Amino acid sequence: MARGQGARGIAGRARVVRRWMNQAFRADPATMLFAARVSVWIRWLVCLIALAELAYRPGLWLATDLEYLFLFLLVPLVVFNGLVHYRLLRRRPVTWRWLLFLSAIDVTLITVAVIVGGEFHHLAYVTYFAALALFAAVFVSPRVCLLWTTAVAVTYAVVSIVAIGLDMEAGQEKALLARVGAMYCIVLCVSLIGRFERARLRKVMERERALQRSRVELSQAIHDTAAQNAYMVSMGIHRAVKMADDSDEKLKLTLEATSRLSKATVWELRRPIDEGRLFEGRELSRVLWSHAETFEQVASVPTEVILNGKEPPLAVEIRSSLFSIAHNALTNAFIHAEASKVKVRLDFEDDRIRLSVSDDGMGLPEDYAGRGRGFLGMRTEAERLGGRLIVESVGPGQGTTVICETPYG
Repeated sequence: MARGQGARGIAGRARVVRRWMNQAFRADPATMLFAARVSVWIRWLVCLIALAELAYRPGLWLATDLEYLFLFLLVPLVVFNGLVHYRLLRRRPVTWRWLLFLSAIDVTLITVAVIVGGEFHHLAYVTYFAALALFAAVFVSPRVCLLWTTAVAVTYAVVSIVAIGLDMEAGQEKALLARVGAMYCIVLCVSLIGRFERARLRKVMERERALQRSRVELSQAIHDTAAQNAYMVSMGIHRAVKMADDSDEKLKLTLEATSRLSKATVWELRRPIDEGRLFEGRELSRVLWSHAETFEQVASVPTEVILNGKEPPLAVEIRSSLFSIAHNALTNAFIHAEASKVKVRLDFEDDRIRLSVSDDGMGLPEDYAGRGRGFLGMRTEAERLGGRLIVESVGPGQGTTVICETPYG
């Protein structure tokens, strides 16, 4: 019984420690991702410089055991850096544990490089500043940054005093204190700048969340009121068209035109309704599938949806812009192209998203780009995402294909 209680107590303390570490080492996901990308390429550059130095001046290397140790430590750096780089390329999450371990490897390599330099004035110590600045930019806790800086400062001081030796007569102990003080100053400045930027970003995100909530509320209000009323009006006009006597051709044509206009109104009201689901956090593929089904019901145009690949987590801006392009392309197919069939395809490829909307309608005139704002708006949305818009139309009666290719962000 006592043994079981002791095991539960250890497990409870372990949970408390893990919870404290997760809170202490928490970092903004966007900042962590940016820092991981930058640090990965910096480490590749360091490895490349070390290998080039070894190949160019082999006689100056491998003279001592410390130099062998430095090269030996490059192996886990290359392996672990490669794993992090692979996760970034595959868009897998990189947690604080990965970056903390990489920071530990960085400090270890810098320390060995300082010892290999053999002189107090060797410039290898400068790289401590870059490693500490990167650490402070990622981790938000001042306590953690202070502890990490203290550990690095103590390590450098011990190495300088014991392994290298300080010339007290030359005043090198003062230079050591200045360098340690510079470490704390750099970390303090980066932490303060980071805290200011995170506070500013937090306000922006709060305003964005408030805007998203208002959009969701607006979409629900439109669905409950205007969209329902417009749909009932459309159904009534459609029924009146069937009841109209063929003897009054003008009345029948007027009712048919009004019916088509009412369907277009119902379709446009579906845009804010379905777009609101994106701001609720739903996936683009699911919303686009539902939007295409609604298009088929409203426009009476058979619509095929093809999804290829697994949708990764996407920012709401990307999902909203791609949805807007798809909606505008479907609107053109319904109102202008007089299409009898539409195909929507969404491909999630390794390095990009590819959205295409194809119809078999009347095609586009040569001056289509200057007519209206539909294609201009779609091209603007694509360029805002860092992608491009491709419009393919062989000729009159040959249909149209609108393609948007954009990176993941």
